[in-house]
Amino acid sequence: MKNSDKNKGLFIFPAIAMLLLNGCDTGTNTSSSTNEKPVIAEPVKSQTTDVVTLEQGWDNDETLDFYNTSQGSHLLPYSWFLALEQADNSDLFRDDKNISYLGYIPQASMPGRNPDGLPIGFVKDDIQEPFLTSALSVKRLSSDTQGNQMGYNVWLGLNCAACHTSEINYGDKTLRINGGPAQSDFPAFMHNMYQALAVTINDDAKLTRFAKKVLPEGGYNDIEKQALKTQLVAYNVWLKEYIDINYGVVTTPYGYGRLDAFGAILNRVTSSLLDIPGNATPANAPVSYPFLWNTSQLDWVQWNGSAGNHIARNVGEVAGVFAHTILKTDNEDERFYSSAKIVNLDHLEQLMSKLDSPRWGDPLPAIDQDKAAKGKSLFAKNCVSCHGIRDDNGQFPMTQPNKVGKQFIQTHMTGLAEIGTDPLMAMNFVNPDLNVDPGQMRPFLDKEDCQDKKACSDPKVPRGVILTAAVKNIIGKQLAAFQPPLDQQQILALSGYHLPDETPPNLMAYKARPLNGIWATAPYMHNGSMANLYQTLLPETERETSYYVGSKKFDPIKVGFESSQEGNHFLFKTLDDNGAPIPGNSNKGHAGNSFTKTLGEEGQWRDFTDDERYQLIEYMKTL
Repeated sequence: MKNSDKNKGLFIFPAIAMLLLNGCDTGTNTSSSTNEKPVIAEPVKSQTTDVVTLEQGWDNDETLDFYNTSQGSHLLPYSWFLALEQADNSDLFRDDKNISYLGYIPQASMPGRNPDGLPIGFVKDDIQEPFLTSALSVKRLSSDTQGNQMGYNVWLGLNCAACHTSEINYGDKTLRINGGPAQSDFPAFMHNMYQALAVTINDDAKLTRFAKKVLPEGGYNDIEKQALKTQLVAYNVWLKEYIDINYGVVTTPYGYGRLDAFGAILNRVTSSLLDIPGNATPANAPVSYPFLWNTSQLDWVQWNGSAGNHIARNVGEVAGVFAHTILKTDNEDERFYSSAKIVNLDHLEQLMSKLDSPRWGDPLPAIDQDKAAKGKSLFAKNCVSCHGIRDDNGQFPMTQPNKVGKQFIQTHMTGLAEIGTDPLMAMNFVNPDLNVDPGQMRPFLDKEDCQDKKACSDPKVPRGVILTAAVKNIIGKQLAAFQPPLDQQQILALSGYHLPDETPPNLMAYKARPLNGIWATAPYMHNGSMANLYQTLLPETERETSYYVGSKKFDPIKVGFESSQEGNHFLFKTLDDNGAPIPGNSNKGHAGNSFTKTLGEEGQWRDFTDDERYQLIEYMKTL
């Protein structure tokens, strides 16, 4: 079977464009507001006085929009997050020290933008539709309470900035990289929040302090406290289920800076939202967060090149990041209702389209231009066929115009056999053994995505096909409510000008993209298995098999973060205690001719010399 045949039944996002082109006719989308009573919160300190934000094409308003725009994510009632204490002390969970320990970036409070001083990418998100509030409460909070508490319509959510904003420490400076890979530990965040809630449930003094902050002023009494406790218990059952589904049997922790977001998204859509526990699969293929600059211009995104259509990719992302979506219901009017906000997601995408890569410069040490010039020759000889660079006019290699005349930055899909890096993420995506029961989604599966009609009738179908159908219908339902209807140009823009007949070239591959700004994106390879650029240029047998992740201390020589046990640290291991490779963690591959070898003057392939490695690194600083 040709790769294109395999891909046709498995790709997720591009077909959305057809839906958009044929879709909407009426409706509107409303902006956020809240009618929940304000919570009495403790003051939050400013944290950003010594941070250097690099010039990347955004003004301050655009940066704050990226940090604080809601996308329809609902993780925890907002008032609970403000009031929750840490499990082992009375400090708030959102205390800057704890947030930093978890790898997220504290943010100064700012009236109108971020009044409660939420970390970057943590946002206040509301629900406009009463039935959606009710449905969310039924799913996550007990309705069997004796108090007067109503369902929450204001929740804490996440947006893309939480996982795609990074900081680098050099000397006494902290460099902020917008769109850079976060050094966060999301599973630890979820586990620690569960523990904090569990202790609050079982410690009466903690529960009393929590209730006095959460309940409206003058509303605290023992009945209301107990009613709140009932809701906390119900929510923590839901939270534990989420943790167990994704990480319960994952034997190797991710550590900082990695997440199997695809696995978690697919679990949420095919298992949680369809209420089919048997569909869950361990999220066991964590990858390094990709950097976001140029993603709006790339032909394909995601590490396996599975997505191009912007709004479909973004709705798929927020479906996994706690958007409340109704897939299982007997009420057809409510099916595919989702808290995902496509107007806000489009706004965030427009911001992405303006984001430049960070440029190496002060306070980092000056680039050795002689070395960089030699490195440029080596890069042109060995690397540029996969990692395109700008020409003298600043233009990346582009695809041919598609049917609407749109060109994209051309990426290069390198098959698993050729690249040789850890295959688990790509294989999980196409593995037929992971097919699942579509449940109530079966009538909505698109035969084009199932290869043929019969495949849609099989007892189990690829998880990606279900996600595709869910995303298509969520978008279609929201577009149908636009008033006035979007015209064809607006619909094309919303889909990133990708068309339905554009099929990913090879899903059993990883995507190589231009490396502008690569110096600011450590650790390297799709799974973060190499600490610095120097490691990527070494033969496989000479690479480190373990190093500490979590440090933000920058090494400008080898270009990456220093392996350190000071501060945040987690020992990333590529081999287990018996010396066997750890699935998902391999640091093999990206080796051999033109990867770690160059053609010598005698016409024979040989390993790069150390001088040549540092010349290449010096050049990559200039990109």
